[in-house]
Amino acid sequence: MAGIAAEMLGALRTHEEVFRYWKSLRQRGRLPSRADIDPCGVRRLLPTISLIDVLEADPASNPGAFRQRLAGTDLYQAYGMEITGRTIADIYTPQEAQYWAEELSFVVQHRKPNVGLHSMAWRGTKGLSLFWLRLPLATDGVNVDMILGHDALIGRPDAIGPSGIRAA
Repeated sequence: MAGIAAEMLGALRTHEEVFRYWKSLRQRGRLPSRADIDPCGVRRLLPTISLIDVLEADPASNPGAFRQRLAGTDLYQAYGMEITGRTIADIYTPQEAQYWAEELSFVVQHRKPNVGLHSMAWRGTKGLSLFWLRLPLATDGVNVDMILGHDALIGRPDAIGPSGIRAA
């Protein structure tokens, strides 16, 4: 249990780092845009950073309204595949896609950050969870057209296959 707590604390610290960076880009209450982001500002965290395109002005929890524009290299481990260029509907099972569409729609509609913990059991790794942060970006400073994400894997995947121990 102490190991999970330490992982959560580490993940929280990296979320805070990304949040502080995003907040530093805001000017007079306007949301930052993709153009405001300098990868050097979060260089250490780039493997766990993502950018998500908002394809509809009012996504209304539609999984097809969000496309993964960029996914850091460490996210391949989380998903077991390349997710860059795919819509949320293409990445997840229908139930999981709906979960993400609702969480991302909240960011778009309320123009506010969102954070959560989501089990990776849907892809057969019950021992892993994704501690995620999503931050709104807006080219015009007002209407969210992209979402900056940061993800941290928490836990250990369940052992798969035989343990190598046999009964006599």
